[in-house]
Amino acid sequence: MHASIALETAGSLLQSMGTPQFTSQLWQWLHDVVDPASYHMTALRFRRGSQQSAVEQLDVLFFAGEADPEETRLALSLYQRDMEWKQDRQLLQFIEQVQDPQLVLSRNDDHPPTAYGRMIAQSPLGEECSLLGCETDYVYLLSIFRTRHTPSFTLSELSRLRQTCHFLIPLLARHAQLSTPCLAASQDVLQQYFDRCLQLAGKQLSGRERLICHAMLQGWSVPQIAEHVSISQCSVRTYMERALTKIGVANKSELFAWCVAVEQTHRQSALLS
Repeated sequence: MHASIALETAGSLLQSMGTPQFTSQLWQWLHDVVDPASYHMTALRFRRGSQQSAVEQLDVLFFAGEADPEETRLALSLYQRDMEWKQDRQLLQFIEQVQDPQLVLSRNDDHPPTAYGRMIAQSPLGEECSLLGCETDYVYLLSIFRTRHTPSFTLSELSRLRQTCHFLIPLLARHAQLSTPCLAASQDVLQQYFDRCLQLAGKQLSGRERLICHAMLQGWSVPQIAEHVSISQCSVRTYMERALTKIGVANKSELFAWCVAVEQTHRQSALLS
């Protein structure tokens, strides 16, 4: 089976470039025609340096699929903010050297001991098939994920995905030129995520306690928080202890794990209702 695209579908994709409809239409085509077993997709853009080797910047172009959008947005924000992509040497090797379109297959088995790593470890994401291609100084990556319990990609399926590279990479490049990356500032995403978890869990913090938690989740140290909020380090620790006690956790790592657990519980309850 060839990964052919109907003229009507191609026309719709071309017409929707630069708009939110492009993402939904691309996902529908990939899921319905190219890989019906797909669960989620993510599109990234890497900017290479003047020597076309070292990667200098990452932009998250868009994402779509069945994964929880809020958790996906937060995970990608952490991936971007904490430069987790710089730790993935296998992927960077392909990105730094790619000239012609390529297909890279990987599994999400090894997770770094970071906030992003913990989120991925608790997610259903399994095998990942990435389409890679370059346009001028940029490398575009479109990743298609399956869940952990879905069978692996077959050679026939990989071949079908490989056939889409020459069509999709220029399409992604043009869409990126006409639109802006989908993520807001990472600190805004973290704040919104934490505040949503507080609401779902029925927890109430004072404005100062919530501000301290926002800063903790962003990785700020006590001295940095004290300087930013213009209070003493002793006061920061007091607010921090009060907030963590109200939530029922002991430290920053447990605070983040609590957020993930609240979201998962809410999602499971919604499915059962």
